[in-house]
Amino acid sequence: MGFIRIACAVGLSIVALSHVATATLSYGDAVAALPDCSRVCLQNSIRVGGCNITDIACICPNEGIWTQATACVMSACTVRETLTTKNITHHVCTFPVEVDDDIVPALSVFIGLASLAVVLRILARVLTSAFFWWDDLCNFIAMVGCIAATVITFRSVDLGLGRDMWFVDQDNITEIVQIFYASMLLYTAIRFLTRASIILFYLRVFPANQKSKIGTILQYTMLANILYNLSFFFAVVFQCKPVESFWTLWERLEDGHKCGDVNALAWAAAITGIVFDAWLLALPFPQLMALQLHWKKKIMGGLMFSVGICVMIISLIRLKTIPEFTRAVNPTRDLVSVTLWSVLEIDIGVICPCLPSFRLILRRLIPRITDTTGYEMGTGPGYKESGTFDKSTNRKSGNNGGRGILVVKETAVTTAGMDKTSHDEGSNDAGSYASATELVLPSTDGKQQRT
Repeated sequence: MGFIRIACAVGLSIVALSHVATATLSYGDAVAALPDCSRVCLQNSIRVGGCNITDIACICPNEGIWTQATACVMSACTVRETLTTKNITHHVCTFPVEVDDDIVPALSVFIGLASLAVVLRILARVLTSAFFWWDDLCNFIAMVGCIAATVITFRSVDLGLGRDMWFVDQDNITEIVQIFYASMLLYTAIRFLTRASIILFYLRVFPANQKSKIGTILQYTMLANILYNLSFFFAVVFQCKPVESFWTLWERLEDGHKCGDVNALAWAAAITGIVFDAWLLALPFPQLMALQLHWKKKIMGGLMFSVGICVMIISLIRLKTIPEFTRAVNPTRDLVSVTLWSVLEIDIGVICPCLPSFRLILRRLIPRITDTTGYEMGTGPGYKESGTFDKSTNRKSGNNGGRGILVVKETAVTTAGMDKTSHDEGSNDAGSYASATELVLPSTDGKQQRT
């Protein structure tokens, strides 16, 4: 991968060697701890730089000494020896230690929000007696995956993620990169599940049948989602040969270990993912625009279908982290940004499909406020709206049998390609209906349910 020999072991320079004691590292400790290969390099560089071997004030700020010492040490020492030298010289020169620890509070907040969103989604199903369908299951499994991704990220932080790698136990570096590898696979699986959840939600509203093209398009979209994510999943798994090279290449232990073009893979996955999300976002709008609804009602419906735009925004922000990841020379620092935005993306990807369900809970708690959106939607596998609308309860009653009906207070309009019908009763007083936006789904006993 590019965790190459750490050019950022840069300036491993100097220092330590000096016959001087410091508050953190004595001369004897420094000399004893330096690898043999770097001790000679540092002594020669200091001499050429015109500094006395004991003059720390001259050695530490001297860029010429750092440059020459770096070139010598990187050619003469292994990566582990280079990191050891960098650690010692950094302490002797008392350079500041930088730690990027913002990732923990940010991920803590968003995994909490994602978990809460899924719980509220399930609560909405219970309150409305709606059945728990495949879109709910995909969303729930994705949430479990988000929790796993957050837990292993916190483990990485404990191991040293966010600190320069020369301040991290060298065995921990390998484990941090292993965890990042696992998080890449989790990311791919979770994005598949969240997209599947959205597609299945659309299929509740626009089920596949002979008269509706949108349902068939959604089925092909689901197939594309499966093939797309499988291809990138295996591309991630086998991007290095052998596979373990992904987390060992940073120290270049063996010849013959190599990785493919990680930069090209990362950009291809990110850009095609954004295009796929844009396709999912656009899919329902032609159907919505074709309905004979007031423009305000179309806007409300559009907002319900547009929740995925939040994920696209995070995906676009995440693009800027790709170069840091693919060209990483200091992985314990360079992987922080891509890890943060990747986990935030999957968290928000879980939250967005849950948002339409929140309105149902609010409608139960504050019916007067939320009972004014102007229409309600009734669809789902095996459902066909029939019967009458009860103004006193603001509910439809009747039997279920077909699928794909959008119930509007003034009229009941089918999805594209199906006939428009009127309510059996109350059509002369349609303007008095106080309606709500909700999905009406069939139950096993023939009664309508709402999601």
